[in-house]
Amino acid sequence: MDNDKIRAMRKLSNALNANDMESARKIIENDVKRHLPKYEYYFYLGLVNDDYEEKLKYYNKAIKENPDFADAYINRGLVKNELNDFEGSITDYDKAIELDSKCSLAFNNRGYSKHKKGDYEGALADYNKAILLNPNLKIALDNKAKLLSEVCIKDDEEFVAKYYLSTGIHELNKGNFLESIKNFDESLKHNDKSEITYFYKAAAYQSLNNTDLAYENYTKAIELNNKMVDAYFNRGQLMLKDNPKQALDDFVSAVALDSNFIDAYYAIAAIQKNLGEYENAIKNLDKILELEPMAVNAKALKKLILNKYMK
Repeated sequence: MDNDKIRAMRKLSNALNANDMESARKIIENDVKRHLPKYEYYFYLGLVNDDYEEKLKYYNKAIKENPDFADAYINRGLVKNELNDFEGSITDYDKAIELDSKCSLAFNNRGYSKHKKGDYEGALADYNKAILLNPNLKIALDNKAKLLSEVCIKDDEEFVAKYYLSTGIHELNKGNFLESIKNFDESLKHNDKSEITYFYKAAAYQSLNNTDLAYENYTKAIELNNKMVDAYFNRGQLMLKDNPKQALDDFVSAVALDSNFIDAYYAIAAIQKNLGEYENAIKNLDKILELEPMAVNAKALKKLILNKYMK
């Protein structure tokens, strides 16, 4: 983006943030227009216009210029909502979601349109989807709360479980391990058959160096889904020091499920080296080098075994 365009877009952003639509319109016409493709130019004109019919006209032009412009469908849907064309707005949000299936705002807005036309179950489903995509999307949380206060409708148990799982993962990624575990426990109250929840709960305990509870939860995850590659690998890491033979079994299970799992092959080779099974260790290191010829650790361990233990 050239400097003139950066300056023009900064001026426009400042005017929009100040809600000074008259200044924003002048900036679009005098500074921004020459830097933007037509569809963005029309989009911004729609954004700053006060008249709904005019806004609709500009969003129509933006979409005609670029039929894959998701933001234009979202904004046109907002205008149609204000004009009480709820079917039309839902169609626009459908298209925006088709173009971007992760757009939480499009799901929230479609939920609002469904709410307004009396499709309460559909509205709840869309609000829930928006919240799962973005647990901090306040407008979706508020819209859902308003719906549940207005209509006698039961929330989806599956959503509640997923919501707390999503929140727990968010806290886990932030390093708030105890808070993440609280959310995982809340999720399991609504769905105690979720292997992925036990997996993440185990990861949180592992981060807290609570080996026993991490082991217990990885084991529960594997009991529910015996194809959870990462659960076998992580559980194997827990046992590596105190029970290498049991750890070996888990690493072997991991590569049986994923034949390209380099880290698991290396863990197997390291255990086999310590157990004196040098030929088997070399075979697994060769497998790594077949998958990744430049694997430095595998080369180094193979060289050590060959030079020190297999002369």
